Amino acid sequence: MHSRLNMTEKGIELIARLHCPEHKVSTTLSFLVDTGSDKSFLSWEDAARAGVEVESLPSSSRPVSGFGGAADARQLKAACYLHVMFDDKHLETVELKEGMLVYRPSRKKAGHWQLAPAISILGRDFLRESGWILVVNLAKREAYLDKP
Repeated sequence: MHSRLNMTEKGIELIARLHCPEHKVSTTLSFLVDTGSDKSFLSWEDAARAGVEVESLPSSSRPVSGFGGAADARQLKAACYLHVMFDDKHLETVELKEGMLVYRPSRKKAGHWQLAPAISILGRDFLRESGWILVVNLAKREAYLDKP
């Protein structure tokens, strides 16, 4: 049983329904699957569009940084559920018990780097909690989640 992923210029994309009842969030978003990230993140823009009052969220206790530099991160501290469509046309649900981080990249422009809109990311916590296997075949330009 597979859930097809899209190969885009930004990376491996998964469209999923995000539901965080405590924050009254229920929306469909595009996420990049990032095996280099331990945590899953919502971009500041996606969180705001979903109705999260981002500025009122508590700051993350750990700094967030990556190739793009440092980021302002807030904690969406409540269980969040991701509903993913599998090829037999049914939804599978993954619970992120610890919620997600909401981040905004640093507003400082570093050298020749150009700031782009932030993206929402599903990290290794998503893959661990789901128990699914990420399969990527770059030669065939295909990627999917497999439910063992």
